[in-house]
Amino acid sequence: MTDLHLSAPFALSEDADDAPDQNSLNTVLKVDAPSETEGRPLQSPGQSRGGTHRSHQDKSGFRVELRRATRREHDAAELAFAPFHQSPLPYLAWFLACQHTALHALAGSGNDGTGHSTRLLAALTAALRADCAQNGDYPATLSVDAPPQLHPLAVDYLVLGSRMGNEVLRRRLSAAADQLALPAYFAPRDHLVAWRATCADLDQIPPRGALARRIVADTRQGFALFDTAARLNPLKPSTLLL
Repeated sequence: MTDLHLSAPFALSEDADDAPDQNSLNTVLKVDAPSETEGRPLQSPGQSRGGTHRSHQDKSGFRVELRRATRREHDAAELAFAPFHQSPLPYLAWFLACQHTALHALAGSGNDGTGHSTRLLAALTAALRADCAQNGDYPATLSVDAPPQLHPLAVDYLVLGSRMGNEVLRRRLSAAADQLALPAYFAPRDHLVAWRATCADLDQIPPRGALARRIVADTRQGFALFDTAARLNPLKPSTLLL
């Protein structure tokens, strides 16, 4: 088992790039839940359900600010998984090991059991542990001088937000695997209620307050866990049979 010390926490900075990368598999995070209008008749652009023009408030909550402020760290973590993006099946075992390393660290980051993602995080880490054991892999463990104590909402944002991208990834892998069963990590799991509760809680936070600054900093540290996990687990293609 290999250990690697995390770098110091990121300094607070703004990243105004708010546009999602359409070509990314979003192995780390896709930060928007399905539209509230999903399954309803389409409306004219700029209109609400009642036919009035949307308020600017739709895009001014802290959740949007959080996405902008952590975009750089999100993109760095995504870049760390470039080998998997380019060749998903050969690097699937490596990806699973990396996810276990990062999510196991998030689970031990001071979550007091009250977060919206607590049950899902436990289920994901258990599934990854089983997947890695079946592959004969031993995921690396992050070693830190002082384990990061992340705010539960930062953990919720990272864990629940990532499920959108994982659903896209599950479909692509299913097509590539040609009817073979996928690892347990990719089993569909209900997360939308918890994600929407997280969004509501985030948007109750004043964007310029101390709590907002802490959640931004903690989310950056959370993305750093994925970046570090990708560097820590040995990168090697496998002959993993699904």
